[in-house]
Amino acid sequence: MLVYKYRGGNYEIFKRDLESLENNLYYASSSLDLNDPCETITDSEKFISQSKSFSRFLGFKSKENLKVLDETYRDVLSFDKKMGIYSLSQTYIDELLWAHYGNSHKGFCIEYELDLLLKSYKSENKFSFPITYNNKPPVIGMIDVATNKINGIIKKMGGFKSKRWAYEQEYRILTDNYGLHSYDYQAVKSIYFGLRMEDTQRKEIMNRLKGRGIKYFQIEQIPTSYKFQVSPVEDINGNEITYLCQIPSDVTQSEPIKFKIIDKDFLKFSGKATINIELNSIATISELEWLANIIRKNLFIQAERIFMFYYIKNQKDKDMAWATSHFENGGIKVWVNEYVEV
Repeated sequence: MLVYKYRGGNYEIFKRDLESLENNLYYASSSLDLNDPCETITDSEKFISQSKSFSRFLGFKSKENLKVLDETYRDVLSFDKKMGIYSLSQTYIDELLWAHYGNSHKGFCIEYELDLLLKSYKSENKFSFPITYNNKPPVIGMIDVATNKINGIIKKMGGFKSKRWAYEQEYRILTDNYGLHSYDYQAVKSIYFGLRMEDTQRKEIMNRLKGRGIKYFQIEQIPTSYKFQVSPVEDINGNEITYLCQIPSDVTQSEPIKFKIIDKDFLKFSGKATINIELNSIATISELEWLANIIRKNLFIQAERIFMFYYIKNQKDKDMAWATSHFENGGIKVWVNEYVEV
């Protein structure tokens, strides 16, 4: 599924957004910072009424159980104070969204592959769903809390808005905490340039995202119509994919060394990242240091400790890494395992 994020603003905001794109980060906002003051509102009167009736029906012995139930309910509801909300849309061509969130058509719109955005790091806990537009806030009852259906409660907390917002066609990602979150760079599929976007900013986006295989499109107004259409824009840097897949010739002083990322993970709360990389051929210590710094800058800019494991394609001993590089305490160490047969 494809989802879209409209971006825009003055030069400082554009600079911030482009830096986040380049570093493969998105910012999940606190509910208090969003433009709808009714965010996360729920109707809990049903829960309060049911719990009182339940207490009277079962008598004094149930009060301790109800206390636990009430504490659980309040713990869940407190999630709205720390959770992060990343608001997306299911359309890239809505005139109001371009006006409201695309800096009056001077900004741009990012196209994401939702599955890649959600599964970038397996250790991260995310919830996602399309927004339900309703005339009243959702009702939370005792059955929601008693059955411990956390997904359902969180959706009621963060997945409902007034029908007046329906034009946004919003799809939402909720994270454990608000703030910056890393994602797999391959999640970005296309970028749409606004109708009034400056040519210098279009070129800057292409230059900063060079070699990623991203497609570019220009929003255009259909003559004698209120509607828009898009036309493809040629990448000024060509179509060759070079980003995070090779150690370039200006580093090797010879042919590029191609590589692929086998898997990766980032434990945000501990600041620890791990990654496994397969190299097409043996690299030198200096080449591994260059690669380690590139991986750190582009994938794990938030990490405090990074453990990288390198394997040679078709190496005989597949159970051990041929080389490793570790970032810790601000320094980098690289080792080559002489006992691994390649």
